Amino acid sequence: MRELAFRLLTVHGDRLDFRDHTLAEKLERTGSGWRIHTRSLRDEHQTTVGANALIVTPPVPQTLELFERNKLELPDELRDSLRKVTYARCIALYGVFAGAGGLQPGGLWFGDGPLEWVTDNHLKNVSAISGSVTALTTHEWATEHWNAPDARIIERLLPRLRAWVGAPIHPDWVWVHKWRWARPVSPIRPPCVVLRDLSAVLAGDGFSSASADHADAAITSGEAAAHRTGALLTALARRDDRYTVPRPQRYTLEVAVTTPEEAIYATRAGADRLELSSGLALGGLTPSLGLFRAVRKMAPDVPLYVLLRPRAGGFAYSPSEFAAMVEDAEAFMHEGADGLVFGALTSKGQIQHHWCRTLVEAARGKAVFHRAFDFLPEPLVALDELIEIGFERVLTSGGASTAEAGTTHLAALVQHAGWQIEILPAGRVRGENVADLVRATRCDQVHAGPRAPVSDQSLGARPTLAREMGATTELDDHAVRHLRQQLDGLVESLS
Repeated sequence: MRELAFRLLTVHGDRLDFRDHTLAEKLERTGSGWRIHTRSLRDEHQTTVGANALIVTPPVPQTLELFERNKLELPDELRDSLRKVTYARCIALYGVFAGAGGLQPGGLWFGDGPLEWVTDNHLKNVSAISGSVTALTTHEWATEHWNAPDARIIERLLPRLRAWVGAPIHPDWVWVHKWRWARPVSPIRPPCVVLRDLSAVLAGDGFSSASADHADAAITSGEAAAHRTGALLTALARRDDRYTVPRPQRYTLEVAVTTPEEAIYATRAGADRLELSSGLALGGLTPSLGLFRAVRKMAPDVPLYVLLRPRAGGFAYSPSEFAAMVEDAEAFMHEGADGLVFGALTSKGQIQHHWCRTLVEAARGKAVFHRAFDFLPEPLVALDELIEIGFERVLTSGGASTAEAGTTHLAALVQHAGWQIEILPAGRVRGENVADLVRATRCDQVHAGPRAPVSDQSLGARPTLAREMGATTELDDHAVRHLRQQLDGLVESLS
């Protein structure tokens, strides 16, 4: 990641406060962001730097150690994933060599021991000194010679370098540095991870595992971190001039309804937003236009989102099914829907970008990706994709059967979302577990659809046949009211 800093310096050196060979010893969270206590490795000079947000790019083990030492908590899911990132070690030989000018700007790759890579730092624009060279050993050679004295390492490596860069300009102008975390062996796939409540972004070569080369991964990660940090700061500035994370004045309660009467009950019980669907026993299906009109008439002042799901089962739709979803989307929005809830996947279980983008445009940006999200293999990567497509919100249980079981996953998603996309926990959210869910995940809204069984006398003549018609349930407005009370009590307790 130093190379990325050097590249920035060549373009924006007049605007950057660059401090090389400086150790960040303490990170302190303040009301306006961060206070970073640093110490120069050259002269031991200590300074304190203020910042609104951080981009943290050391090797992942150092990042984890830095956060643990400063008692900065990471979501359990994220911490466990980062602990699995491992690195290969290497020994680096630095020096100024008389014949270095013959190297190509990209350096020379050997691929076998003891040297793996040699580069001219002057040609790469990361050093102002002509002939400045870095040579890196293989992991195997470094492991074998890790405890050897520097003089012995230099003695072993210099003969290997002479054919490519000549002799050192001065014997004292050669140095050895041992990199314990030189090259990531098992990076994680997201290019960066956002910590919303800390106004921080984690990045570096331990991320972006999709990149073929770890140097490319570091640059890709840095660019992604810059983009997400910019959005994080913009959102914070809009919410609070001091760049703090405000506590919600009211937690949003979204309730799933299937009839006009349920819409009235939910609103009276304290729902802030409604999601309309039919066929809840099948996971929810697209309601009829007539049903939507009746609900909209009964609850004209409450935000009403409509589910688009043409059939039960998976979310890889045929072209004709997608065409029907587009037609339904346009009709519902024309009739006064406040937004649409949908999800479309490819046959391989990835987000169907083109179709989702089409429906987001039909929803005029008021689009929610539903629990198809819980079937995606890389949730943090998928969240980045949904941000890029333009979704407003994600309805998810954190990949578990219930939101309570998916709490650790939800906590990581809430943090990574920043304020570029909303996370809406769902899956048997009830009054008895909602407070713990909100505290653990730091979410500011929940989705619930508590149902109660009812007897249907119209089917009493044929009890056996009645079971084929599906279970008869209705919205439990007492459970909704209990949820509202718990959420309001949580606001008071946190304040």
